[in-house]
Order: sequence, then C-alpha cells, then structure tokens
Amino acid sequence: MKILIATLFAFALTSTGVFAQDEGAATSAERPYDVAVNFTADTLQQPWVKEFRYVVVVNKAVKGSEKQSVKVFEYGQLITTDKVSTGRDAFEKKGEHHSKHDSWSVTPTGFYSPDYLDIDHKSSSYGGRFSWLVGGVKMPFAIFFNGGIALHQAPKGTEGQLGTNASGGCIRLPGALASDLFARVNETNGAKIPKFTVDGQPKLDKDGHQLYRNGFSALIIVQSQVR
Repeated sequence: MKILIATLFAFALTSTGVFAQDEGAATSAERPYDVAVNFTADTLQQPWVKEFRYVVVVNKAVKGSEKQSVKVFEYGQLITTDKVSTGRDAFEKKGEHHSKHDSWSVTPTGFYSPDYLDIDHKSSSYGGRFSWLVGGVKMPFAIFFNGGIALHQAPKGTEGQLGTNASGGCIRLPGALASDLFARVNETNGAKIPKFTVDGQPKLDKDGHQLYRNGFSALIIVQSQVR
C-alpha cells in the first residue's frame, strides 16, 4: 500500500510537467491580446500565404452567419466548413468550468502555424478532483499553435456546444474534422514554410527576401468578423 501511495504521489507531481499545456487557460493578469484580422479571398492570393498547403480560418465572432465557424483550404481551394467552439472570452476563477486555476478563456486573433501535434493530449488545467489520475480532460487530435491553445476534438459531452463560444480558449472541432485535419497537417511536418508576424505580415531579410523555417505547412488564421 505504501508503495502504491508513493507511486500515485510521484505521478501527481510529475503530471503537471508532462501535461503542462491545457485548453487555452492563459494565466497572465492581462487579457490575451487580439490583433486586427480580416480574412478575405485576397488573403489567399498573397504570395507568402500561397506557399502553405493548408489555410485554416476560424471566425470566433458570436453573431452573424459565419459565427463560431472554421474553413479549411487546400492549395487555395475550400475543402471543409464546419462549426467550432472558441473561448468563452472571460476571466474565470479557479473552480469555474472545473478549472484548476484563475485564467482567461480567450482565443486570441492572429496568424499562426502549428508548433506541435499530440494525438492523445490531456489537459491538466481542467477536470474533476481526481483528474490528475488520468492526466486531465481529453483533447484528442490536438494541434497546438499558440502556447497552450490548440485545435482539437471537442471533449466528450461538449459536442452540442459547437457553434457557440464555450471553450477555455482552444478551438473545439467536430470529431471527424479533428481527426482528418490532424492527419493532413501531420503529413506536412518538416516542410519549408514562410516566417510571418502575428498580424499577418511576411518576415523579410535586409534585402527584402522572404525568410523561411521548417515546420508544418499549415497557416492558422483566427479572426472575429461579423458577416
């Protein structure tokens, strides 16, 4: 029994490091910053944008015909549209929505590309009293692109909230879309991709040439536009 207790205690201590990322949950005192983003058809024609195989456009607006939606483009052609859930956009105290600490449930706007993927991610910041035993709330097919914020499958029991801003900051997707997008993006790992700023400007060298790095050939654009 003593060995079992010691093992569980050690797991509890280490799990916060292993599962450090969570569903959004920005813990800074200041609200996460939004930049001005207005995606249009012309955006897809920008030379540096055209170099990405996939462009994923999320609209986190809470009203309008395109509220809480995602569009996925491949080589400039629209292949998927669906409903999502983005952040509740509030400062929430520990315990609200089963959170483990005070945090902002905000999905910041901007231009991003994936940092890393985790097919079976679990959040250590949201869950019940004993969630540390299983690693936290399940976030399958997670595509992390902005710190602890990811595109991922809607946790079990939250599927009915898709189309509303109901998450802790991440972008929740329908299951079929989450798995398909994960596979598509994962396949592009190691691609040569343009560098850019969070407000959607290409990064250039002193001679005006595009700068590049290796990564996933997917551009993720988060906007808040009422259409």
